[in-house]
Amino acid sequence: MLRKLITIVVFSSLFGCKHQSQTERHPNDQHYFSIRQFANDQFRTYWGQPFSFEKIEIENGNMVDSTIVSASTLDWAKVLDPFFKTDISDPKYLDQYNFSEVDDDATVSKTYIYEAKDKNFFTRSVQISTDPFTGKIKSLFIETEKNGDQQKLYYKPLKVIQIQTYKATLLGKGKNIRTEYRFLY
Repeated sequence: MLRKLITIVVFSSLFGCKHQSQTERHPNDQHYFSIRQFANDQFRTYWGQPFSFEKIEIENGNMVDSTIVSASTLDWAKVLDPFFKTDISDPKYLDQYNFSEVDDDATVSKTYIYEAKDKNFFTRSVQISTDPFTGKIKSLFIETEKNGDQQKLYYKPLKVIQIQTYKATLLGKGKNIRTEYRFLY
């Protein structure tokens, strides 16, 4: 029972609908976009639906493994931790990121972009693509870097969770690992 409760809490921290007012940064806001709140919203929205995922692992361009995993048995803490580490909603990050928005008529979306002013920040950029009419998030893309190791995180609701990590090495070719969790219906 405790494991299920922990899974619920962790899962609630990455998935959900986001209202436009929480996505945009207004002058009197005291925080930026919250990954944790977004996850909580997603969890509440999709709780109880019998999701399964195709988990695909790719290393340096070659598929290493592919398995089917149930949402109820997935190690959500491991899947969501990279996303949670990128959260910039703490007030200490105010004025530490450049904020811009882009309207894309071709894809009928509005994208909100947060880019770190300090190139040493772990979370380098956060891009949130939304439906301009409903404010719902269509996708989330995050880039990080620390000590030469880079990470790209992508989430498209009810489609895919993707974690791509590039680990630099002193000698030779670095290691590029991509793990995808594709929603199955």
